[in-house]
Amino acid sequence: MLLLGQRPLTTSDADNRLFANRSSELQRVRRARELGLNAYVHGPPGSGRTSFLRQVEREHPEARYIRLQGVETLAEWLEGVERAITRSDALPRERGNPFAEVFGQLAATQYKVVVDPLRHLKVALGQQQTASRHVVLVDDLDSDGCQEMFGRLRDDLWELPIQWVVAGTSSHLEPPADTFFDVVVELQSFVLEGLQDLVDRRAASGTAAEGALLRSRVATAIESIAPCTPRHALSAIRDLYLSEDLADATSRLIEQRSARSRMSATASKVFDAFVHYGPTHAGDERLLAEVGVSRSRVVQVLTELESAGLVTSERVGRRKLYSTLTGGDTARKPGEESTPDGLS
Repeated sequence: MLLLGQRPLTTSDADNRLFANRSSELQRVRRARELGLNAYVHGPPGSGRTSFLRQVEREHPEARYIRLQGVETLAEWLEGVERAITRSDALPRERGNPFAEVFGQLAATQYKVVVDPLRHLKVALGQQQTASRHVVLVDDLDSDGCQEMFGRLRDDLWELPIQWVVAGTSSHLEPPADTFFDVVVELQSFVLEGLQDLVDRRAASGTAAEGALLRSRVATAIESIAPCTPRHALSAIRDLYLSEDLADATSRLIEQRSARSRMSATASKVFDAFVHYGPTHAGDERLLAEVGVSRSRVVQVLTELESAGLVTSERVGRRKLYSTLTGGDTARKPGEESTPDGLS
């Protein structure tokens, strides 16, 4: 069966065969791992951060993977790391003495009580019988979370027997979190060579006839797709394969590439996020976390994208749902203009 879905890849052998064009980035993380260095991995929405971390996990089975999307507090982040280290779904906590708690509250009115946020993690590490450092792979940590964990606790985390590989949404870390990571790896958009590798791997997942059809349908449009993220590439490839009018689908991709070349970085992020999450609304928490801008800014960008013919909207209840226009099966609305210059 031809595999053209855009779900994150796992550590399985089948998914490893689908993983395209990141050998140099994996090699950089591999060398960092051998030297005991902490690594930070970043890339635009749809660049395959989760799939990349899973491939790192595949190479290092002793590593512990943790996904922090939707986690809001430092205590929850650290508890998630503790669960990964202990491989436990339940973390027993010592039952406190109620009298001690009362006296502690009274004392806090006169004295500043300092509690070590890493105390539970340190206990968990002490209970693990291993001479080597633990490797923890952290996925989907936003800039605020990265600053809170690796900035605020930087010096304390340095002292723990943990090596970190963190996939974050921010391309630039503020001090002091920036100095926690010795190696920074960027997952760049695919150029033509990487895109062709992706097509070949997906074509090989199906029958010989399906693979040949996919290659022939993509051949005339592949230069119009690159450069792009793996997620956007898969969306375009899937539309080309399914389209009833290949010429029209190719034309739409050429128009889309022209429009994207004039987009600001924010508009491009919003568009790519809607390719993945849409149809959805401007307040979707997953989308806002990924693009890293406010809801009002997303609404502004969507209005511009809609006027450019790159997204459509539909009122559903009190919300306005937006969908991207990709492929050749969605006709442009009568009288709709081409994408204006300076789209931001």
